Amino acid sequence: MTGGFRFLPHTADIRFEAWGPTRDDCLTAAASALVSSFAELPTGAPESTRTADLAGTDEQLLLAVLDEIIYLLDTEGVVPLDIGVAPTPTGIALELGVVAVARAEIVGATPKAVALHGLHIGHDDRGWRCAATVDV
Repeated sequence: MTGGFRFLPHTADIRFEAWGPTRDDCLTAAASALVSSFAELPTGAPESTRTADLAGTDEQLLLAVLDEIIYLLDTEGVVPLDIGVAPTPTGIALELGVVAVARAEIVGATPKAVALHGLHIGHDDRGWRCAATVDV
């Protein structure tokens, strides 16, 4: 991953900012921030892979990537160890190499949903930046 993230102060929920030289790098950094907010991942290879083709505006893609991670955590009890984002003609292809959440060390509150308020993604001459608030 090329990019990074940082957590921002928030009274009750998780708020983070992520960045990268491309939109896909920024989305990958945002996904990594979400996972890092609640889990320390084990070393080793993923147990399996989940894929999703996502379409929409840049903000819809940011929301969809984060929602997909929360959905997989809730429905399958897995967390991404590897995160891949690749452009498609209509949006992105998301590939998540996952492990059972039981293999991770839980270090924070489990995410419940992404808040639409304050959700942002955009770019300038320095690259792409995004921000999100996650309800816990």
